[in-house]
Amino acid sequence: EGGRVQLIERITSAKFLPLPWLTVKFQVSRHLVFPDKLHAAITDDYYREDLFSLGIYQRISRTLDVELARRGYYSIKSIDLLSSDLLLSVKLVGHAASLSCLTVCPRLIGRGELDIPYRQLIGTALTRQALLADPFEFRTIREYQGFDHLKSVNWLATARTGQLKVNVHEYTTSREIRVLLNIEPDGAFYEEMLLEEAIRLAASLCNYALEDGISCSMRSNARDVLTQDAIDLPAGQTLQHNDQIQEQLGRLNLALPPESFAALLTSERAVGYSRPVLVMISLNCSPAICKNWQTCLDNGSQGIWIVPRLSGQPARMPEITGPVHVWEVNHVR
Repeated sequence: EGGRVQLIERITSAKFLPLPWLTVKFQVSRHLVFPDKLHAAITDDYYREDLFSLGIYQRISRTLDVELARRGYYSIKSIDLLSSDLLLSVKLVGHAASLSCLTVCPRLIGRGELDIPYRQLIGTALTRQALLADPFEFRTIREYQGFDHLKSVNWLATARTGQLKVNVHEYTTSREIRVLLNIEPDGAFYEEMLLEEAIRLAASLCNYALEDGISCSMRSNARDVLTQDAIDLPAGQTLQHNDQIQEQLGRLNLALPPESFAALLTSERAVGYSRPVLVMISLNCSPAICKNWQTCLDNGSQGIWIVPRLSGQPARMPEITGPVHVWEVNHVR
């Protein structure tokens, strides 16, 4: 988002006769901006016409700069070909299909701008002692207890003593954050600018956490434009995982009805020692969301709630006891 790519038009004549003129018309989203603005009409979409003249067995390539004005999933919606015979007496019309598609990922917010919430989040992730048994670090053997898994039973020690014995391993620290993205508006007013900024926040936090070697997972009630399903990406720590997160956020369709975020939070009430540090991005501060988020914190989860708000405007704040950070969005972003 905010970057630039190139679209290559390649026309090939495989005939012995020349083609005096050929008009190529295609239609794309108006959020793909062609800076030259030649032979174009812009309404709900962008309509462009390009004129070619081909000789015998000739190939012509033309490169067009395209500015990516907005996050999203784009394709060439239609391609029409217009020409005539050599005597210009018969008009020829054709249609070509295109399987090309483009996913525009969200623009990343600079580390400097994210300094306060990111430091708070990463500081929590670094200091949190999520105790997980390391199967490669043996510590001792003890008697079996009701919560032990059968996989940990030491059968040799059990046979020798006549009582169930289990292996005890050393613990290791897990560093993981889980981003929870809510695209439900706060009240009746639909602020698309704030929702897009929330998506940028999610993309940026995941990107920088993975760059810093912290495992990251993400869940949202927004739906994928291709599958129509809400997204839930497991934890990962590779560059490929980061690419998957960014592409998934690029394909979110805000026009599709989202799942209930309050219900989503109910399923996030993790138990045990493997809880990740939660970061919730939600401009909706409804009582149901506040209640379920507070329950997550009361059950032992640690996290921060980031609330996007338009700068200079009064905003409803979540009624919780946990940390809250207000992310102010300028009207001209």
